[in-house]
Amino acid sequence: MNSSPSSILVVEDSPVNQKILVNLLEREGYRIRAANHGKEALVLLQEDVPDLILLDILMPEMDGFELCRLLKQQSDLCDIPVIFISSLDNTTDKLSGFAAGGVDYITKPFHPAEVLARISTHLKICRLQRQLEEKNRQIGVEKQKSEALLLNVLPARVAQELMEKGYCTPQCFADVTVCFVDIVQFTASAASLKPEVLIGELNVLFTAFDRIAEANQCERMKTIGDAYLCVCGIPEKNEHHVQAMADTALGMITFLKERNRTTELQWQVRIGMHSGPVVGGIVGTKKYLYDIFGDTVNMASRLERLSVPMCINVSAEVHQLLRDVFVFSAPHEVVMKGKGLQTTYFLEGRRTG
Repeated sequence: MNSSPSSILVVEDSPVNQKILVNLLEREGYRIRAANHGKEALVLLQEDVPDLILLDILMPEMDGFELCRLLKQQSDLCDIPVIFISSLDNTTDKLSGFAAGGVDYITKPFHPAEVLARISTHLKICRLQRQLEEKNRQIGVEKQKSEALLLNVLPARVAQELMEKGYCTPQCFADVTVCFVDIVQFTASAASLKPEVLIGELNVLFTAFDRIAEANQCERMKTIGDAYLCVCGIPEKNEHHVQAMADTALGMITFLKERNRTTELQWQVRIGMHSGPVVGGIVGTKKYLYDIFGDTVNMASRLERLSVPMCINVSAEVHQLLRDVFVFSAPHEVVMKGKGLQTTYFLEGRRTG
């Protein structure tokens, strides 16, 4: 499909020259409008913005230099290429034309072939500039999409560092709380559910968990099947990381209890929590994953495995940090893989009164 012909505004006070230019350009297929002086040109420009202006200099009421300077001050007109066409042919006049914002200068008497060649060149440059601007706009849109995607899968500070530097420096975080959440009997239930129902349920549960975690300034690190890993104190320090994670875990239990009252599918979770140091960093070069490592992560995972449905199993360290603010069960002595005999507690809620 051919593009529509370019439009040109001819501003020329000489009827003879104006007619010659209009006829010449119309024969080449351009859409032409003509004005006898600068003020008339301004009226036409309010009605339609041309692709190029062919502008005489010596005109009554408003000369070409003044009109060009005025156009360059208006955001919707400043990008229109202006070619001066004038009988003034000294260097000073030409320099004044370029200083006013013109892209070219043709002296009278003009040669038709020269006029057409220069108009064609500047229209082509203008089209290329617009194509470049559109490509830059599209690149900007895609960049925003990429940045938004990174912010969805990575913590904000990590994503920002990755966008600015192209890499993220691994860090050791001394005081964080890690929480593992696992859906009870999910694998067995998955075998009897349609794929769309299964994924729909996971989406509802994990979206709710994300909302609860975010409200308490916690960060979801990743999901592995039906397992949900979140942390508080990474990558931004949080002196209340233990309390925040406790409120998050309790909020998840509350959400499920309320949801189970009104839904056919009933879900329960086991939760494990532990506090301590971890190392955080990006794994991978094409598919980025910000992950955490260390004994604190392993401990939280084992606490989850030793928990019971709809309970939050916490370490002695978490109990020590929260016992004045939260209510716990009596201690339990358990044998933990790689840790031997450990004392754990079930987190039951916040103290009242």
